Amino acid sequence: MAKRTGRGKGLYRDCRAQATINLDGSGQAKAASGSGFLDHMLLALARTANMDLVAEAEEGLWRAQSLGKAIGLALNDALGDRSGICRYGSASVPMDESLADVALDFSGRSYLIISGEFRGERIGDFEVMLIGPFLEALSNSAGLTVHIRFYGENDHHKMECIFKALGLALRQAAAKGGMGIPSTKGVI
Repeated sequence: MAKRTGRGKGLYRDCRAQATINLDGSGQAKAASGSGFLDHMLLALARTANMDLVAEAEEGLWRAQSLGKAIGLALNDALGDRSGICRYGSASVPMDESLADVALDFSGRSYLIISGEFRGERIGDFEVMLIGPFLEALSNSAGLTVHIRFYGENDHHKMECIFKALGLALRQAAAKGGMGIPSTKGVI
C-alpha cells in the first residue's frame, strides 16, 4: 500500500518490493534489485531524472516486475493529483552508436509502446526479456503512457540510453509547470 507523503515524495511497500521517491531530490539512488546491471540502470534513471530513489526487491521470479510496480506506485504517490506538473516529457539520449527516444504523458491512462530490438539474451546478470515486464509494471502503476524507440549495436548502450531518456522525460513531465491539474477535464 502507498503512504501519502506529500507533494514530491512517494513511498510504496509490499512483500515483494519497495520504493521511495523524492521528485525534488538531487539524483541520489540506492538500488538492490538482485541484478547489478539493473541497479546500474536505476542509478542512471534517478540521476537523469534528478530524483532521489531507494528501491529494493525480494528474491523471486517476478523481481523486475515487482520493482517496476513499486517504483511506479511511489511515483504515482509522489505526484498526488498531478496538480501543477507539466504532464508531458520527451527526451533523446545518444550513447556512442545507440540512441533512445522516450515520450511520455502522466495521463492516468497506462500504455507502453517499445520499438527496438536487443541482440542478446543477457546484459551482464540481467535477462533482457525482463525489460518489458519492468517497464509495463512501471507504466501501469504510475498511470503513465510511454513510447520508447531505440536502436544501436551494443545492448548495454541501448538499455542505458532507454533508462537515461526515461529519466530526462520523467524530470520534464513531473516538473512544476503551472497552476491546477493539466487537463481540460480538470482531472487526470
